[in-house]
Amino acid sequence: MSDISILSNQYNKMVDTSSKINDSVIVYKKVSLLRNKINHQKFPQLSITADEIKSARITLLSFLENIQALKKGEQVQSDFIPSLIVNDYKNKLNENVYLEEDLNTMLSKLRNDQMIDDDAIIVLDNLLSLLDKERNALFRKLRRARG
Repeated sequence: MSDISILSNQYNKMVDTSSKINDSVIVYKKVSLLRNKINHQKFPQLSITADEIKSARITLLSFLENIQALKKGEQVQSDFIPSLIVNDYKNKLNENVYLEEDLNTMLSKLRNDQMIDDDAIIVLDNLLSLLDKERNALFRKLRRARG
């Protein structure tokens, strides 16, 4: 397999991961907005189904468990992060000294089918930001490989 094919496959995996995680975070942001009656009145067309919440919970739970295992060094591969950038992503995760505690809190809430709070959404946004940076770096590698 050529370098371009490998990079392209890895990039596509990264785009898929970013999209899935982003969609799941958006579900929880909507839930957070809808908890407030004023927002619910402002945006009556905004709704969320139990199936959407369940799907988002399953996706985030799987992603966060994978991130936690990577961070702890329990695994070297990721179901979500392409192998070409997993070490770089792991290093960036380790820069956040509070991430372990935040992950434990979020995982506990998600496992117990509880809603996550706004602080957890900020942590998820930061994880997504890291994903986007890695996706952009992978895109640049792909672009350079194509010449």
